[in-house]
Amino acid sequence: MIRMICLDYDNTIFDHRQQKIPESAREALAAVRGKCRVVLASGRFFRDSWNVPLLREICPDGVIHANGALIEADGMDLEETLIDPEQQRQVIEFACKNGLCLGGLYQDAWYTSNRRKQIERWGGNETLYAGAVRDTRELIGVPMHSLYLDDSVEAAQLIAENFPLLRAPIMDEVRGGADVLPHFLSKAYGLKRLAEHWNIPIEETAAVGDSMNDYEMVREAGVGIAMGNAVSKLKEAADYVTADIGQDGLWKAFAYLGLV
Repeated sequence: MIRMICLDYDNTIFDHRQQKIPESAREALAAVRGKCRVVLASGRFFRDSWNVPLLREICPDGVIHANGALIEADGMDLEETLIDPEQQRQVIEFACKNGLCLGGLYQDAWYTSNRRKQIERWGGNETLYAGAVRDTRELIGVPMHSLYLDDSVEAAQLIAENFPLLRAPIMDEVRGGADVLPHFLSKAYGLKRLAEHWNIPIEETAAVGDSMNDYEMVREAGVGIAMGNAVSKLKEAADYVTADIGQDGLWKAFAYLGLV
């Protein structure tokens, strides 16, 4: 019996190709209310102004923010971790020196170490993200849960190779993109902390995701499910591969678990 399910948001609940939550995903979420604890597990920090509306729409029982940097449940913060200030300074300076596109959201503004590359990565839709793009070096000394590397797979590997106290799990095998965070943090870290909080055995948990920041969570959960649109390595690690998000993937994942 599944008593807790951890769900990634981007391309697991929210379909970026359609720019909406599929109706079947909404129905699946509504159907499991009261049957098990629903946890939103994301690289996003859901307390900033961009993401609060998304959190209100899902109304989860618990949240794993920023890949485990902040874990909350029942209206309480259970645990919070920030990037070490010296590591943060070093990785920002490294990104600037090497032309990498490293940054993140802070107080409703987007920061980047490579403005040109950032706007190219956004594909001309930068107005969707921020009215003004600021220099990542302004974040030196600012407490941050994580940073975001909006760059290639090779760039993520470069960060991982040069900063062993940080990790940079990729989002997409072709496009790249990676969260940059303390090496011991992951969504699995949050999953275990919440299972402990609610006194739920790991065997009675499930997790669904699509990218490499879901890898540890999918492996750690009692049942790990990869979306049909997931990266290949995550599919290999999963107990079950459901359909693509646009083909009722979340509903079919819940059906596999016997929740709908």
